[in-house]
Amino acid sequence: MVQQARAVETRRQIVIGAANLFSRVGYERARLNDIVGESGLTRGAIYFHFQSKDDLASIVVDEFQTVSMEAVAAIAQLDTYAMRQIAMLCREMGRLLVDDPVVRAGIRLIIELHSGEAPIPVYLAWIEAIKYFVAKGIDEGDVKPGIDPDDAAVFVTESFVGAHVLSHAVSGHDDLPARIDRLADFLVIALMPDDRVAAHPDLLGARWTPERT
Repeated sequence: MVQQARAVETRRQIVIGAANLFSRVGYERARLNDIVGESGLTRGAIYFHFQSKDDLASIVVDEFQTVSMEAVAAIAQLDTYAMRQIAMLCREMGRLLVDDPVVRAGIRLIIELHSGEAPIPVYLAWIEAIKYFVAKGIDEGDVKPGIDPDDAAVFVTESFVGAHVLSHAVSGHDDLPARIDRLADFLVIALMPDDRVAAHPDLLGARWTPERT
């Protein structure tokens, strides 16, 4: 039992080490020797658990998608109004990108390795969740007339991914919290009638922190 627990811990240490490296330098520039150094383990320990760099990258992407979909599901189950759920989803994904190396690495690996491939499950999950929230917001009277849930869902997802890519390019994610806060405010203003914005003052200017969703 102790040996099994140690194997699980070692495997996790390798995944986190690889994720930290992938998130900083990307897939092509990451070498197995660098992953060895990042994880603090031996090359033999890594090969015991994983066959190759490709294997590690695949695991990181799979874990990223699992964590992201769990966040979507958790927010979808909350008993609150739809526009708050949209803002919460943006802020939670931003928090994960800052706090979780697997999420940072996973989204970078998807962009690098899966460009042009469709469908990508995590993006489809985001789009479907936001489409549901926008449709719910229409029923609640919190979305402007004429807004199409499909178009809005794609726009919100594109905006978030764009904020992530730009933040990574210019600051290594240091300015991501500010970008997510600004994005959430713009989405509220773009989607909600003025009187409904006034009815939900908690949505505007509610600054994101890593401890809060």
